[in-house]
Amino acid sequence: MRLFVILLTLLFIPGLALSQDRLVVAEAVCVDGEAIALRDLAKAEGLRAEAVLAGVGDTPLLAAPRFPGARANLSGPRLRELIEQRLGPGLPPITVPDQVQVQRGGQVVSGRSLIPGIDKILTTALAGYEGEVEIREHRIADYLFLKDKTPVQMRVVPVATPAPGRISLRLEAVDEGGRVVESFTGTVFADVWKTVPCAARVLNRGDVLEAGLVGFARKNLAYMARPPWDGRGLPLRMTAPVGEGQVISAEAVEPIPVVAKGQVLTLVYEGESLKLTVPVESLEDGGIGSTIKVRNMQSRRVVAARIIDAETALVP
Repeated sequence: MRLFVILLTLLFIPGLALSQDRLVVAEAVCVDGEAIALRDLAKAEGLRAEAVLAGVGDTPLLAAPRFPGARANLSGPRLRELIEQRLGPGLPPITVPDQVQVQRGGQVVSGRSLIPGIDKILTTALAGYEGEVEIREHRIADYLFLKDKTPVQMRVVPVATPAPGRISLRLEAVDEGGRVVESFTGTVFADVWKTVPCAARVLNRGDVLEAGLVGFARKNLAYMARPPWDGRGLPLRMTAPVGEGQVISAEAVEPIPVVAKGQVLTLVYEGESLKLTVPVESLEDGGIGSTIKVRNMQSRRVVAARIIDAETALVP
């Protein structure tokens, strides 16, 4: 009688939510009993749908998975047919997905709901690259099934320090005491767009790099094998060839050496009460502050020395 009164009332209110009334079957649910009922699967939208669910929502439809933690995949179209056969005509419209996942016991967390938080965390972590960050290709399960009903919060943990490109994630379900109850894996792809220095013409190893030889272009760091040069410190010397229009990597440039290989230097040794100087031959190029190998021109012994200026090196 109660259901009849509600339906009759709705008929006399033009335009009221009859078109909005529906039962919406979820894509993923957990059930506690031995049978799956409509109430386990669907939520009601609108007064008529709520009345129907209150009246027939506990009617068993089919058997639940056999044991706790077991899961079953149900065909959406076949589930719709089953609901209509068991509960008869007069039901409000039913929205059913193509597939419904059902687990015996536990709880389910929407993986899709975690995406905004993941994007925010990774965008912050990648801010040091000083570029425009875009997170895409979220390879995360749509639904994460937990074994029990312990209240949890989801925590996102990058497996390694986030960098442009494919990033591996660990999604942890943490209880109120901070204990990891269960964990899941996933990946995303991070594009980091940045304006970086490029070669204005072909550059060869040993060329002096000056401002006129540098152009700039917007590039995606995710597809760079090596970090780009930051564009500072000119003039510099090329340590590797770079083609016209290609990105100049940080490894491809070095300070112009103040000491050249084969140059004669004065090597200084300073002890607590003794200072010695000897002539040495540089075996490497080097800039001020760098450590290079030098050969004692008297003993022929090879030692390491730190360059002080264009004529002097110091025993570290």
